[in-house]
Amino acid sequence: MDFYHGTQIGGLKELMPFASKSSNLKEACVYLTTRKQVALHYISNFKKLLFSSPMLYIGEDVITYQEMYSGALELSCKGVSGYIYHCIGDYEMNESHGVESCAVSYKPVPISDAEYIEDVYEKIMEYEKQGKFIYEKYEKLPQYRHDIIRGHVIRTIKGEDLLNNPQHSHYYLFQAKFPIYWKEAEVLYKNGLL
Repeated sequence: MDFYHGTQIGGLKELMPFASKSSNLKEACVYLTTRKQVALHYISNFKKLLFSSPMLYIGEDVITYQEMYSGALELSCKGVSGYIYHCIGDYEMNESHGVESCAVSYKPVPISDAEYIEDVYEKIMEYEKQGKFIYEKYEKLPQYRHDIIRGHVIRTIKGEDLLNNPQHSHYYLFQAKFPIYWKEAEVLYKNGLL
């Protein structure tokens, strides 16, 4: 079966299992997907991405990207280059990992070939022109989605102790992208509610 893996790292001959703090899996593994378009979304500037969910909804033929702040997709993908690695094998599909069309391997995965992506944002927009990608802008989201985003932001500020950690890579970015929620978190913290 054909699988894909997106990364900014070039020149690989095999994909090695690794553990990531941002992953919903805590053990070292290689994420694979049967969808090339899904792999494309893993080639981004994760320092600027802030969140990986609930932004991406994977349908049978269409992926929907829902911005959590204005300009999120451009900020994290425009001008970013990387590789989509093609792997052939019999890897166990397991959607309980949080990504539809996902498989994982706990052993190294040999690479068959690779495609270089010069600009991830431009490649994603090609899928939009084909009707395979829907880009939901932050400003046009209904109020209940803004409420969900607010919850994610406040939980992350608390969980990462961002208010007390100016050295954290997201400290200033959260202040810039979520100024109202940041101020709300400060008030909650000051009153012992965060």
